[in-house]
Amino acid sequence: MSDEVTAAEIREMTMRELRGILERLVLVRFGAALLLGVFAIAFAWAAPVGWRLWVLAGSAAVLGVTAGTDVRRIRRGPITVGRQLYLILTVFVVHSLIIVTTGGITSPFIILYLPLTAVGALSLGEARAVAVLLAPVVGTLWVLAGTASLGLGPAASPDLFGANPMAGGSYPWFFALVMTAATIIGAVISLAHRRALDRTVARTVAARREAVAAMGERNRELIELAGTLAHELKNPLASIQGLAGLLARKLPEGGREAEQAGVLLAEAKRMGATLDEFLNFSRPVGGLTVRAVEPRELAVDVAALCEGIAAERGIVLVVEAGGGEVRCDPRKVKQVLVNLLQNALDATRRGGRVTMRVRDREGGGAIFEIEDEGPGLAPEVRDRLFRPGVTTKEGGTGIGLTVARAIAEQHGGSLELGEREGGGCRATLVLPGGEGRG
Repeated sequence: MSDEVTAAEIREMTMRELRGILERLVLVRFGAALLLGVFAIAFAWAAPVGWRLWVLAGSAAVLGVTAGTDVRRIRRGPITVGRQLYLILTVFVVHSLIIVTTGGITSPFIILYLPLTAVGALSLGEARAVAVLLAPVVGTLWVLAGTASLGLGPAASPDLFGANPMAGGSYPWFFALVMTAATIIGAVISLAHRRALDRTVARTVAARREAVAAMGERNRELIELAGTLAHELKNPLASIQGLAGLLARKLPEGGREAEQAGVLLAEAKRMGATLDEFLNFSRPVGGLTVRAVEPRELAVDVAALCEGIAAERGIVLVVEAGGGEVRCDPRKVKQVLVNLLQNALDATRRGGRVTMRVRDREGGGAIFEIEDEGPGLAPEVRDRLFRPGVTTKEGGTGIGLTVARAIAEQHGGSLELGEREGGGCRATLVLPGGEGRG
């Protein structure tokens, strides 16, 4: 992963934070639609001009409908710049209708352009898109000023707003100039804040990635060191195991010394198995030796390796395997299946049942499913089972599943653990029809 943060990533993260604000602003338009309904009634009472009433009522309806549509779109997923610009320009058109209806440049609602452009610049975050937004807003201001100076536009209702102080003369042009300056300055300030936010997000993400990379490098160094130590411990441990076995055979059976030697031998074997697991984890997964093999053959061989343990524990081991063929490294796939089957046997009580099921995969390959009748996945570790060191077994190392998934992914497949219907756990190993990644 590159430490550089792309513009698209910055935008996605920033918009994730701004989405809630945009959603609330759209919801405000519902309130604005209701308020416009009140104004329509007021205009009908104070200045009974039919077209004003219908324009305001229509604007209220459009605001309500578009607000509902926009909320659903925002909640569905990421919003592109084009989509945001469309939303903002839609509101601009409706606001302009309201302004024209209530007096044009003299309308008290003309200040709606200021928050519209400020919020628009903050959410758009791109100078070109902000320019596209500002162009119609500024153009409309000057058109309204021109119509007012020529006496062509509709005046505000005197009964509601009093006399018109800006009818004719140069005042409409001056007011348009002030509104233009305020609109542009507000948009520029909002755009500057948005870019500052983007830079902050970029620095934060870059710093986090650097920290994660440094931590990953440190972890790799520790794993390599631990792997070296584990390798160095294997030879003396093998000597201890051999001497313990020799001592156990020489001592009289049934004596305390023989029992102690047996415990020493068992613990040496357990430590050796732990070191083997850790070495498998600490070194890269080796290359694949791929050949065509029948999944049924793999399942039967693995079941044969574990049937003694199953019989000793009073567990019924069942294999349900179909035909077919898969290309894989049989030695490594057996390693995965043995690990999964042993986990299933460990989780199942005496008298229980463990089933290994093999079926063809659509498009080629095979799917192995191993089901047990144990207690199922512990909630506290369910999402962390494939992390090194995470285990629910007493005395477990938490490495086996990590290695098993790495082997599955090396084949281009997957390994998942889930709940079995009726209780217990289901492990699913998927092997595709290809030859893996080598």
